[in-house]
Amino acid sequence: MSLINLSYRTNYLHTYFKTTAVIPDTNEKEYPTLFLLHGYTGDDSAWIRHTNIEKLARKYNIAVVMPEARNAFYTDSDFIPYYSFFVDELIDKLRNNLPLATNKAENFIAGSSMGGYGALKIGFKNPDLFSHVAALSPITDIIHFRNNPQTPMANNTFDTIFDSPEKIADNQLVNIVSNKNYSQKIMTICGTDDYMYQDNLDFKNFMTNKIGKNYTWHEVSGNHSWDTWVDNVETIFRWISE
Repeated sequence: MSLINLSYRTNYLHTYFKTTAVIPDTNEKEYPTLFLLHGYTGDDSAWIRHTNIEKLARKYNIAVVMPEARNAFYTDSDFIPYYSFFVDELIDKLRNNLPLATNKAENFIAGSSMGGYGALKIGFKNPDLFSHVAALSPITDIIHFRNNPQTPMANNTFDTIFDSPEKIADNQLVNIVSNKNYSQKIMTICGTDDYMYQDNLDFKNFMTNKIGKNYTWHEVSGNHSWDTWVDNVETIFRWISE
């Protein structure tokens, strides 16, 4: 098992960004690949620090790549055009440097909290890139997240990224889903004590009606914390390996 730390200058962002990758050691030419996104205040090391990702990558023979996002909400803004960087530059850069699969069937994206939102948005907007899209405790309604007293994000930071009603509407997940038809498999997981549980439940009802059999919902015990995500991240690995 190889743990690789990459630092690279990006053409989109004009600065250096980091990605941590876990690559199995079974000598495959290309590995099925999970893009695993961190939450607010996290970085590319978050999943390594808090979970047994290396063990899961080995067990399921899946490469896991974990890019940093610098609280950019996986969204294009005047501050950081992160979404365009991820879709138009990062994926190819990683594939050029690591033994990662390029076909849709062996590419997956997942994340927790802000990273769950990012995984869902990137996955929904790019159905030809990822066969499976999963989220643990995702932010499913960005306005509710902004106005929730438990949110860790300052309003002025949110407003810098989502700086107009049109920008907010364009980045609401239900609006993105409403404009697409999907062949992907989608999964969301949320704890019943999560402060965004009701938003996740509402999103589950929306997705069940919109996507039907390609959507899976897991309601688990737990709150909005690494304890919950540690207990449930293997569910995602099992699901994408079926």
